[in-house]
Amino acid sequence: MNERGSGMGVEMRRLRSAKGIYQSESGVTLVELMIGLAVGSLVVAAAFSTLTMSQKAYRANEQVVDMQQNVRMAMELLSRDVKLAGFGSPGVPVGNCTSAIVPADQNPGGVDTGPDSVQLLVPTTRSSGDNRWTLRVKTASTGITQLLLQTGGDGAVKDMGKSGLAIGSYISIGGSATAKVTGFDASAQTINVSIPPPLWFQQEDPIYLLQCIRYRIVSPPDPGDLCLGKAPCLTRGVAGATGPSAEAPIAEGIEDLQLAYACDGCVATINSGIPDRIIDDQTPFNGKFDQNDFLSDGSWAAGIRTPDKIQLVQIALVARQSKEDHGFGDVTTAVVGSGTMQVSPDHTVPADPNHRRRVLRKTVETRNVGF
Repeated sequence: MNERGSGMGVEMRRLRSAKGIYQSESGVTLVELMIGLAVGSLVVAAAFSTLTMSQKAYRANEQVVDMQQNVRMAMELLSRDVKLAGFGSPGVPVGNCTSAIVPADQNPGGVDTGPDSVQLLVPTTRSSGDNRWTLRVKTASTGITQLLLQTGGDGAVKDMGKSGLAIGSYISIGGSATAKVTGFDASAQTINVSIPPPLWFQQEDPIYLLQCIRYRIVSPPDPGDLCLGKAPCLTRGVAGATGPSAEAPIAEGIEDLQLAYACDGCVATINSGIPDRIIDDQTPFNGKFDQNDFLSDGSWAAGIRTPDKIQLVQIALVARQSKEDHGFGDVTTAVVGSGTMQVSPDHTVPADPNHRRRVLRKTVETRNVGF
């Protein structure tokens, strides 16, 4: 009995202890629940706002990076061609290029209201691969009537044909001899030319196709869809051509191109207009080289001011973001834009309330072998 009574006592104490625990627990009141919900809502709202700001900041930074990459790539391509303009010049017009550099100021008579353009006589080649544009065998010094090019892949001559090679085109061999193409055979990988003795060339000497390349800006709405739905853009190619050499977009988001030129021999009162390897001091004359010596408007077609005297080209490109930035908060109406920009002495870009923009400038020394 004692053991049984002792066991029952222990069990009763356990029951009373459990009952006490249950009685000590209490529920959540309505007021406490509402306070908890309010605090939780504030936390969630703050987290959502932070996430929204982070996403917008990420998109904005991504667009800035894309914009910078686009304008730098465009500047690299354009400045490279300006440097090469006139390489291997035959001394006669090639396509629309009546000179190595053909300025096309948007308004030669005064202040520009839109972008400029330019045409450049530049060499094109392929320096690597089985179908590289190089000589398959060396030539003789007794006169050259036919060039043998690489046969690998589709063949160099066929590849050159895709890039615009035609009868009447001009090619340069290593930059030391330029000749007119009188015929070619893509299956035999041969090009017919006439190069008098005593010139001769080694195996693997490069062949350059000389082309008149135009750079210009295509603005919205781009009815010809040249920007592939991403106007504005900068295009490069042979104007009016078809195939790979035709004008095509090379950088999207480029909305303006402004060009200014410094020359040697463009002022009749300086050394009688004869080039003397010194950049002309333009009006106002101050005896030093400065921004005033770059000509950003006016005609280069006739008179003493001719394109063959251009020694420096100042390039200004304006790039903009492809999409709008709606600020960094959770409000969708606050758009980030850009103000008025002075791109060149004769051109100002009006404010854009919807897009960020960047101006990139570079001065390039030209080869510019005159005709």
